[in-house]
Amino acid sequence: MKKAFRTRCYYTEYVNHMVRFYLTCPDALKTAGKKRADIENWCAVQTILHRLSESDREMVVSVYKTDFFLPKAVAAYCQETGTDEHTVWSLLTKTASQIAKCRGLI
Repeated sequence: MKKAFRTRCYYTEYVNHMVRFYLTCPDALKTAGKKRADIENWCAVQTILHRLSESDREMVVSVYKTDFFLPKAVAAYCQETGTDEHTVWSLLTKTASQIAKCRGLI
């Protein structure tokens, strides 16, 4: 099967950083000493992740919690769960776009 060429949006790496930062403290963020941008980033990710269904949120969190780059993390998640890669990539792309929009990046 021929793989589709994936292009990246300008905000992709920043959103990936935001999600990984959020996952270091998903229950609450101690704001003392944090930069305003970190607080706004955390809030944007929380807002969007809590709008997802439980299964979609679990999928996103599972992929981002790995120590792999996203392509390898997606492949590992799909192999482990039997999920179609296109489904995972679509969800990640949609979620990243929503986070970027919520944060005011687009």
